[in-house]
Amino acid sequence: MSEEDRKPEEHAAEEQAMENLPAVRGTHELIPVVLPEKHQRFYDKLRDKIEAFIKDKGVNDTVASYILLAPDLFVLLARLLLDKRVSVQSKAIAGVAVAYFIAPIDFIPEVLVGGFGLLDDVILAVYALRRILVDVDEAVVREHWNGEEDLLAVITKVVKSADDLVGKKIVRKLEETLFRKK
Repeated sequence: MSEEDRKPEEHAAEEQAMENLPAVRGTHELIPVVLPEKHQRFYDKLRDKIEAFIKDKGVNDTVASYILLAPDLFVLLARLLLDKRVSVQSKAIAGVAVAYFIAPIDFIPEVLVGGFGLLDDVILAVYALRRILVDVDEAVVREHWNGEEDLLAVITKVVKSADDLVGKKIVRKLEETLFRKK
């Protein structure tokens, strides 16, 4: 049956059924996200401080690789806060993680232990991302990731190493901070 031969009622019913289907987004080219100036400044300062700390203290490569995730995770979370495709609940989780990065006092304060104090920030950020990925399409989150390693591999690596990096007690406190039961 040709398109012209179809009854108007059939056409209307088909259009109504199509409205109820989820929209499928076609492939698209990723658009680079430009950081707001204050986030870029924070990223650059943090990266410079971390690199100087690692060089000055002779931090081993394994620990250094975790600490160097901090700026990339911060930027990812900040970008998710600005993305309209991210739900309010996920933005709230990202906001908690961003605030934790910025807060001068946390479970392992940078003021007291230097760059090592970023380990708890990295772990909290990864736990936040795990929760965000339950609600937000992985492709959306990956769009905002600038890190060199695969994001899911980073999350897995940090989760597996969290207890060894900061201890079970601090990991439990971080989880409680992020996932408070009401």
